[in-house]
Amino acid sequence: MREFNLVDEKWIPCLMQKGPPQEMGLKEVLARAHEIREVFDPSPLVTVSLHRLMLAILHRNFGPANLAEWKALWNHGCWKAEALANYFSRWFGRFNLFDPSAPFYQQAGFAARKETPVKRLAFEFAAQNNATLFDHSTDDDRPEIAPAVAARWTVVCHTFAPSAGKSETLHTKDSPWTRGAVIVFQGDNLFQTLALNLLNGLRDDFPTVGDDLPAWERDGNGEPEHGLTPSGLLEYLTWQSRWLRLLPEPSGFVRNCYLAQGRAVKEDFRSDPMLAYRRDEEAGLLVWMLNQDRALWRDSHSLLNFAADSPFMLPRAFNRISMLVRQGTLDRRRRFQLCVLGQRLESGQPTIHFWRHERLPLPLEYLDDPGLVGKLHDALTLAENVGDTLSSSGWKLARLTLLPDESKQLNKQQKLEVKNLWKHLAATRIYWSRLETAFKEFIVELPHGDAPSLTARWAVQLRNAALDAFADVVHGLERSPRSLKAIAKTEIAFRHDINTVLQP
Repeated sequence: MREFNLVDEKWIPCLMQKGPPQEMGLKEVLARAHEIREVFDPSPLVTVSLHRLMLAILHRNFGPANLAEWKALWNHGCWKAEALANYFSRWFGRFNLFDPSAPFYQQAGFAARKETPVKRLAFEFAAQNNATLFDHSTDDDRPEIAPAVAARWTVVCHTFAPSAGKSETLHTKDSPWTRGAVIVFQGDNLFQTLALNLLNGLRDDFPTVGDDLPAWERDGNGEPEHGLTPSGLLEYLTWQSRWLRLLPEPSGFVRNCYLAQGRAVKEDFRSDPMLAYRRDEEAGLLVWMLNQDRALWRDSHSLLNFAADSPFMLPRAFNRISMLVRQGTLDRRRRFQLCVLGQRLESGQPTIHFWRHERLPLPLEYLDDPGLVGKLHDALTLAENVGDTLSSSGWKLARLTLLPDESKQLNKQQKLEVKNLWKHLAATRIYWSRLETAFKEFIVELPHGDAPSLTARWAVQLRNAALDAFADVVHGLERSPRSLKAIAKTEIAFRHDINTVLQP
């Protein structure tokens, strides 16, 4: 019998506190979490899916049921190796990727009419409905995939697979994190990261029906079905969104699998512990998604505002960490990182436009001082106002370049031409890209620095970024008499408008 047991085989990529990167099995990565800087894969989908799996194991073994239990875990500084060893010993066989009777995260005996290339489980490869995001191969190209990689892709598939039409069981539905932006608190090491995100499970409103167990502790996972409510947090964190069986080669590598729709959570489920939901007056709670044209830091004031009337319903860890800061369990002068990971798909379609792993420094003072968040909001509002001014000037520049007579109304075709040139000039994209480093310095310095001086420096940085972006746009235009005239006319008004926006 072929074996690849995830408990002790090396398959989880780790960046160490000291020394070169390593791959570890589940038992080692959790037992040594305090020695590991972070679990990291080039694919953010793999990275965050592995965190989801580890959190399920930790919830099953350590809870915690309340803040007092969490504090005891945090103060211990590492996960109790003996408890983990006993757990993995008991369930060792259920973590075998190729077990004939209970393969990990798969359905024993499941057979589809045709085999699917195993690379379809990972979205950087092209296969059937997968977008050719990083790869231009076809289904006929079915390379052998190492079992460690196949294991990572299996976990990712259950977590991020998109709806993509019919399957041999049911019509496919999105997996739990297919379209949401996943929020992860990152500490100084992997132990702290996992402990901080365990705080999301401290909630009594998560729907619970029946016995709540992780997938590997269940004797069978029911049948493929739509519109389900998880039995509880453990089942949800190990949700089997696809009916899957890997088909290993004699070498132990994997080329093909059987793949179809598994179990789908009901579409109005809004209780994911690691997603943020945007409040909409008409539609209710909408899952917050990544935006290709909007970096994480531009929404930081909203993500750090967890008042009842804030625009987002945030993961519970925000509130819990704030409480721990006020209680003195966590030093308010500490700095963690706020990470957002995920993918963005075309609305209602399986086409993946991009994926992202963003990081933002998070001084804990912001979770204990609404006044700081207010100052952050003011700084970002100023940046948005400058960006809007630049955008308006870019539109005017495009309009005058194509149609210099401002007295004439534009018809539909002319408006489209102006819009296309305006988008091509990409002035605001250049502007925002030049501010990220400056903002990260601002957010770190604000709690301890002189706020008026820092705000004045920020205004200068906004002005310089806007002027530089406008200059780049101008440099890219042809040097015709019409464009030169449009540039001169637009730039005078632009500089005046920028000065008006930035007036103290």
